[in-house]
Amino acid sequence: MTSFLPLISELLPMILPSSIHVVRAKDLQPKHPTVEGPVLQRQALVGKCGMCATAVLTIRPHSESAIRHNSEQDAIVFLVSGSGVFLVQGGQKDGAQRNELTQGDLVFVPSWTEHQLVNETDDDVVWLLIQSGSRPVGADLTDWGGDEVFTRK
Repeated sequence: MTSFLPLISELLPMILPSSIHVVRAKDLQPKHPTVEGPVLQRQALVGKCGMCATAVLTIRPHSESAIRHNSEQDAIVFLVSGSGVFLVQGGQKDGAQRNELTQGDLVFVPSWTEHQLVNETDDDVVWLLIQSGSRPVGADLTDWGGDEVFTRK
């Protein structure tokens, strides 16, 4: 019986109907941009796939995300529009290595890596965040190497 289990997992997707899930850009736009603050994160595809979760992060002009890590999940960060700065723990005197990014650039972020997204421009910067789990996990930190102040589970 156990020898059939791998075969069943390969056959089920062919037998059972599957469906796509479409997320419209208009549904990810800020509802009240002046009220919601300088950093807006909208969950796009969460719990739809066992291997990844996505979110859209909009950072207003001259603002930055919290310093954060994604716990045990690897992540890919894609710069959709604008120009931004990706800071990562280590490598500099101030505790962060600076990476200037432009539209279309990608960053691979290994699990537990402390990082921060920064917008130093006069326009919004939009990022696509892809984490390696069906639901995003991680924590916001007080500073580089600091205490966790908010945990995403």
